[in-house]
Parts: sequence; C-alpha cells; structure tokens
Amino acid sequence: MTEETIVAPATPQGRGAISMVRLSGPEAFQIARKIFKPSGKITPRKALYGRFYDFLEKAFFDEGLGIFYREPHSYTGEDMVEFTPHGNPVIVWRLVELAVTAGARLARPGEFTYRAFINGKMDLIRAEAVEELVEAQSLEGVKLSFSQLQGSLSRKIEELRESLLSAAVLLETGMEFPDQGIEIEETRLKEALETALKKIKEMLALFETGKQLLEGITLVLVGKPNAGKSSIFNALLEEERAIVTEVPGTTRDFLREKLIVEGVAFIVIDTAGMNPEPRDEIEREGMRRAELLIEEADGVILVLDGTTPLEAADRKLIDMTRNKKRIVLLNKADLPLILDPGKVRELTGQPPLVVSATARRGLEKLRETLRDVFLKNISPQKLYVNSRQRASLQEAARYLKEALDLRDEELVAEQLRGAIAALDQLLGKITSGDVLNTIFSRFCIGK
Repeated sequence: MTEETIVAPATPQGRGAISMVRLSGPEAFQIARKIFKPSGKITPRKALYGRFYDFLEKAFFDEGLGIFYREPHSYTGEDMVEFTPHGNPVIVWRLVELAVTAGARLARPGEFTYRAFINGKMDLIRAEAVEELVEAQSLEGVKLSFSQLQGSLSRKIEELRESLLSAAVLLETGMEFPDQGIEIEETRLKEALETALKKIKEMLALFETGKQLLEGITLVLVGKPNAGKSSIFNALLEEERAIVTEVPGTTRDFLREKLIVEGVAFIVIDTAGMNPEPRDEIEREGMRRAELLIEEADGVILVLDGTTPLEAADRKLIDMTRNKKRIVLLNKADLPLILDPGKVRELTGQPPLVVSATARRGLEKLRETLRDVFLKNISPQKLYVNSRQRASLQEAARYLKEALDLRDEELVAEQLRGAIAALDQLLGKITSGDVLNTIFSRFCIGK
C-alpha cells in the first residue's frame, strides 16, 4: 500500500450530464467527508446521494452521488471514493482542488491502474487491457480488449508458465538428487517443450489481427493529382470532408478519418497526389509523407483517372503498391473512359473496379471489396498480444527452441528458466520500473 492519497477526474474534460472524480489512498475517506455531505449513513459500495461542500468558502456548490470502497474491495485495492457531480469542468476541478487542499495530490496518468497492479488486483496484461479497452476504435476491438481484461490471455500464460515450471522443477530435482532415482524421460520433456512452443506460436499469430481490431485497419488513398482521391474519400465517408476542385493538387498534406465496416474500423487516409514535377516544397513534402504512409499502411486504394491515359505517376504508384493489399479503382466512369480496364488488369495483376465518385456509382461494390480483401480472414477472437507482450513471447520461444537443440540437462534447465522469466515479465511478476513507467505513462489521467 502507498502512503499518499491521490485524486483526479476519471472522465474526459468537457461538459455533460455527469462526470466522475476519483480518490484513492489511506486518507480517501477522511478527505471525502470534508467535501461530500451525504443524505444518510455511508455504506461501502453503495451509491449515496449528497451535496458537495466547499469548506474554504463554507458553501455548498453542487449535488450528486458518492460511492465509498473499503480496501481491498476497490479498483485500486485501497480505500477509494468515487464522486459523480454534474458534468461541468468548473465543478470537477473545484472538487479536485478541494481534495488537494485537504491532503491529496493530483494523480499521475495511469496511477489508479498502476496501484491496482502493484496491489495485486490485476496482472500487467489486464492493466494494459484497461487502456486498450478505452482506446479501442471499434465494437469488435472493445469486445476483444474486454475479454483480455477478463483474463483470457492471462490464463493462457499462467497455464503455459505452470507447465514449464513443472518440467523445470522435475529436471532440476533429478540433477540435484541423482541418488533419489528421480528421472525425467527425454521424450516427455521434448514433448512438453514442443507443446509449449506451439502454444506460443499460436498466440504470436494473433498479433496482427488483434492490432487491426483494436487500432483499425489503415487504408491509404493514393493516385496522381486530380485522379479523384478526395472525391472517393468523401464518398466512402458519406460526407464532404475533403475539399474537391477541378484544380489538381488540392490535397497538399493528408486527411484521416474513421470508417466502420462490419464492426471493424478502417482509418482512411487521403494523401497528396503523386506529381512527377512538384510545384513547390509544400507539394514535395506532401508526396514524401504519402510515400511513408503507403509503406506503413495495412492496405491501399489506388485511384486511376479513367479519362486520361496512364502516366508516369500512375506506373510509379502501381509498382510502389504492388506488394501491399490493394484495391484498384478506375474513377470518373460518369465520363467517357479512355483508360482500358483490361490494360489496367494486365499491369496491376487484378481487375479494377470501375466507379464514379461524383455520381456515386460502384461504391457499394467498393465496400464489398473492402470486406472481401481486408475482413475475410479477420474473425472475432478472445485474446490478442500487443507489441510488448509479443516481444516477451518471442523471447520465451527463443529459449525453448534453444532448449530443444540441447542435450545437456543443465543447459536445458537454464533455457527453461529463461523462458519462465520471459513469461513472468509478460505477466508483470518481474518487470523493471522503466518498463512500468513506459506502460502506465500512456494512460489518461484518472485511469
């Protein structure tokens, strides 16, 4: 337990019907009673109506609810109080100021969840899931991170750790007490390590899909100036988000918006047109950024102007996006087409979708293609691994692979200890302060 009591808003800044302010620490109840005057007897874990009192001004200034939690039966594992005043930032921050005056300090980002972690209320995987649940970009992402919060991955890792620990204990006991006749069959040990390695590989395979469900699938619109990228962007979003004119090169940087398809978020990015002869430094920088976005994106929509022959910029983009998941559009189908779809198919290796962004033709087929290309292999799943967790699993897998190649029992035991330590890092059983600071610093204040 910590000796300090912390306070922070637990809801985003802004106006609304209600907000929440959270107190946690040994003096939470004492401080809360100075600010909150309940209408009845305080009963832990029961919402109680009361009025909020400014003890400096000696006046009431709002009314709402207060919930008191006795340790260890709280989110943080400490004495904790949650106030629910009206959602005016003036009220929220006056409650925080009064709590600080009464002896609390403002919480650091992620400190409530950090305290839950160090007080044994959750392991590090569940702690990370709190942030991922709040930041998820789609309903499927919310479901996935909630499953993680409920322990879907933690249980798998604990089971894996216990199986490796059992093998390590038996192996080391046999080495320490050879006269006791304790032996471990080499075949059984090998099977145990191979099974563990297989389970790790299965979990590692969940990384990419989990990332896309949580963060969204990044989809970049590319094409030469005036190919109609911004019109396609607006049509997909069904709003006039990008400025569209007959003047080539309207988009100088990039625009980013979210599109939900079957519960999965697409982060759609409209980029600057690829002009072989940029007019100025701004256009050149916009093109450089577009190339970086193409490289990092999960997929690309390549927009070709069907009313003009293929140009050097088109051919460059065809080559640049060849190894990406890609949809090719032949735009401006409301006008006489010059560009032959067969020629485009020959160059790109895929049939183009003939569309008109301005006439809204072919857009439903585009949405169907988005589902087929990007969502066909994405199915709802109960667990995932993030980048930090993937690194620990990869480290555990490396130790197990090395153990399988060894015959010396002492060396095998050493590799087993390394694999178990990697899983302990994953769960947060052994984690450096720097790692914890990095993880929790990503959190919003009040979490």
